Amino acid sequence: METPTAPTLKAEPQWDAAAQLLVDGCAHAPDATYRADLLERLCLALGDQLYPAFLNVLCIVSERGTPAAQVAVADALVDALRSGRLPAGRRAAWGAGRDPGAVAINARLGGSNAPFGPGPRSVLGAALGPVEYLCAWYAEPNGVDAPSASSFDRTLLALLRLLSQSERARTLYAARLNALAEDPLDGTLSRRARQALQALAAAWQAINGSPAAAVDAALKVLGGTGLRALGPAAGR
Repeated sequence: METPTAPTLKAEPQWDAAAQLLVDGCAHAPDATYRADLLERLCLALGDQLYPAFLNVLCIVSERGTPAAQVAVADALVDALRSGRLPAGRRAAWGAGRDPGAVAINARLGGSNAPFGPGPRSVLGAALGPVEYLCAWYAEPNGVDAPSASSFDRTLLALLRLLSQSERARTLYAARLNALAEDPLDGTLSRRARQALQALAAAWQAINGSPAAAVDAALKVLGGTGLRALGPAAGR
């Protein structure tokens, strides 16, 4: 019997098709359990090294999906949050090395280069959801292929805007980030990453708080100008 190989991406992944499949699955799922199962199966199939591909798909839904599509996926994330099955990826404890065999995510997102390349090595780290994974990766990149400041800004903004389509999702996720900020998770999150999550959650939960304000709060802790340096063309 042949040994199963790890999942890899095609040379030119069909990001739009993947996003449409996710939307269709979430929109037509019979119940909350099925939606949580769908997200969980997707991430298990990708594995830790390809978890950034899942973030790419969420970004496409956020940036290019209809309001109904965005709500369908946001509601699915709510179901996953409430059941303790949020799609998560594992990364190395900060300071560990990068896996030289990680697979490059070299396709395009929204007409530009994909926001990030291969994921960091997955050893001993705790499971992190989309927002905290991205913040931890940017804070402690563990390699040369971490997201740039502009990619981090754009991707985090897209994730928060998607979650903000559901008030329940925003409230639950902000609470999750506050809890993570108080727990080092066995070294998976650096102090700087936890401070960024705390600042992000506070800005996101504030009266009239917005995803853009939350991203700015995180960047203020982590450093970098992100899309703000691009001015009005950044679409923020």
